[in-house]
Amino acid sequence: MKVKSMRCLLMLLFFMSLTHAQVLPVKSTVQLIPPYSLRLSDYSTATLDRIYLNLLLVDLVEPILQVRLKMYIENSTGLSVQSRDFVAGANLIILEGGIPTRLGNIDLQPYFELNNLQGITPDQYNATLPEGLYRVCFEVYDVASGRKLSRKDCTTVYLVLNDPPLLNLPSRGEYIVTRNPQNIFFTWTPRHLNATNVSYEFELKELWDRNSDPQTEFLKSPALYQTTTNATALLYGPGETQLLPNKMYGWRIRASVNDGISKASIFKNDGYSEIYYFTYTDTCDEPKYVLAESQGITKENITWQISDHELYQVQYRKKGSQNDWFKGNTKNSVITIYDLEPGTTYEYRVGGQCIVDGPFVYSQTLEFTTTIAASENIASNYNCGILPDIEITNQEPLSSLDLSKGFKAGDFDVVLQEISGGNGVFSGKGYITVPYMRDAKIKVDFSNIKINTEYQLIEGIVNTTQQ
Repeated sequence: MKVKSMRCLLMLLFFMSLTHAQVLPVKSTVQLIPPYSLRLSDYSTATLDRIYLNLLLVDLVEPILQVRLKMYIENSTGLSVQSRDFVAGANLIILEGGIPTRLGNIDLQPYFELNNLQGITPDQYNATLPEGLYRVCFEVYDVASGRKLSRKDCTTVYLVLNDPPLLNLPSRGEYIVTRNPQNIFFTWTPRHLNATNVSYEFELKELWDRNSDPQTEFLKSPALYQTTTNATALLYGPGETQLLPNKMYGWRIRASVNDGISKASIFKNDGYSEIYYFTYTDTCDEPKYVLAESQGITKENITWQISDHELYQVQYRKKGSQNDWFKGNTKNSVITIYDLEPGTTYEYRVGGQCIVDGPFVYSQTLEFTTTIAASENIASNYNCGILPDIEITNQEPLSSLDLSKGFKAGDFDVVLQEISGGNGVFSGKGYITVPYMRDAKIKVDFSNIKINTEYQLIEGIVNTTQQ
């Protein structure tokens, strides 16, 4: 009796395993093509293929089947949309055993039409869906019997709106000096992640009322110049509409993907960047004869011809960087940039201020590349714990010192953060970089030290402080 019971149990488990291992006659795979739109209506109108469904009838016993589809769209926050059992306008799908069938946009468009969907309102259908993780799934059914022929096969995608471009130059509120011939360089940085074949619409407007908000004035002003480009820079040259001296102009960029998908479903703010504005001036000259001079592998001197400007500003950053400019101000004709990376290209420019607290008029953007020294040479210049043998003969006191200039204490460059004093005697704070400690930056302070006209410490002590 126990043997019979055991046999029955084994037979039951065998048939259950057969049921679970049942192979459905149709295999399917779903593929979505970026850029992914967050608006369902786009998938019913897109001119390029945005979605594919591959079907294969693997059961050769039934060599031909007439089938229909069921579509599901689900997200991680509870959205659940599915197609109706009868999809108006859907083409007849016939599968032949062993022959793959590939359905594209034209075949699947009816499944994305509002009248063929349930679980979504007209407002949701025409609006941008929430960002997040989505699953797009299909099931295959036999038309004659209604029998399910495939699993619920899905593809998972993360739908996110892309940021519009980030404007670089000319920067907001900048003054640009008039040139003959006209020559203004506009640049911007793309910030999209899942969009391809992006084009940029450039728009330039004159802002008539300089006392009103430039953003508002731009939106109500007619376009002075418009063009579309696939590049991320534009040269506004002598062939374009001539700009007038001492007038204010605004500009912006709109990113778009022109393949039947609406801009609002790919980019935030309909693809529009911020609005930047500048003044085209002939009353203030830019600094001239701007040069970069290497002072070692991590240090560069930027020089220019001094003029009637109230103040100068040097801006620099790594070439191709999306970060803001590093800035340094001075009233002199030179500024030293510290803590650069060896063998790295930087872009820089120098601005001059013609009135106190006024805007800067910048030179053209230039480049320099820091040098690379052999590692053995770098190591030989520093000996931990051994005082350098430095002989200082110049005892003439330095009259003044500002933050743009550091000084040498032994063989270390001191970068200034605070400074006071004069006539050769100074107090303040700063830091030094120690190469043999993996370029660690050590804070220092000093009080009533003496510095000569070659920016060398000649008397006093520079103390290290805790970080």
